[in-house]
Amino acid sequence: MSTQSLIDAAHLTPPVQPVDWTYVEQQLDMQLPADYRQLVSAGGAGVWFNDLRLYSPGDPLRSHDLLDSNGVFEDLLLFWEDAPELRPADLPEDARLIAWATTGHGETLFWRVDADNKTGVYPIYVEDGDGARWERFDLSTTDLLLGILHGTVSSQLFSDLFMDTEQVFRPYTQQP
Repeated sequence: MSTQSLIDAAHLTPPVQPVDWTYVEQQLDMQLPADYRQLVSAGGAGVWFNDLRLYSPGDPLRSHDLLDSNGVFEDLLLFWEDAPELRPADLPEDARLIAWATTGHGETLFWRVDADNKTGVYPIYVEDGDGARWERFDLSTTDLLLGILHGTVSSQLFSDLFMDTEQVFRPYTQQP
């Protein structure tokens, strides 16, 4: 199973306070991807590859709190009112984007949640720091992270200068 291999590669240790996933999914009005729940339950929030900051529900640092993801999308909606051409062309009008990670230099990673999709399986969209460029990955959260780790997933938006696959994961509680 790919999630377990990522957990092993990152040497994850479960957080002291487990996440109440039922509460989180009710607040976000969606079923979260099972592999994301498994990753956060196994190791909490932190930095992957010394650059990718994974959000977790209820994180003390509000900018990393998954429960605030709806606000990120609301900001995008306002932005697109003035610049509709910057909205991803394949994003349906009734879909939402749920931010689940950022990089240290401004890219944001989202799950695209269509109104009728209750499966917990969502495409991943990566937005550059300006909202002008988007990339889509039809991968799970774990498959995207494993692809970065093994060099099989590349992005024009992620900088190889910042992604350090030697430093697989560092919990926020162990930041330098």
